[in-house]
Amino acid sequence: MFQISSLLLTANFSAEVSNNSAVGMIGSFIAAALLIVVPATAFLIYVSQKDSLDRTSAGRR
Repeated sequence: MFQISSLLLTANFSAEVSNNSAVGMIGSFIAAALLIVVPATAFLIYVSQKDSLDRTSAGRR
């Protein structure tokens, strides 16, 4: 374990590189949410509401 931490400390990564990597990671999380989670949630809510309306109108007949 000491060898790995020693290797990371001597690799001379700058704070700017680490910061850019963190910003990129957060950006990819946001992009995934916008491209996958938000449309899937909207579709599931739409289907659920449509099903609820269909069952309500069928019960009134």
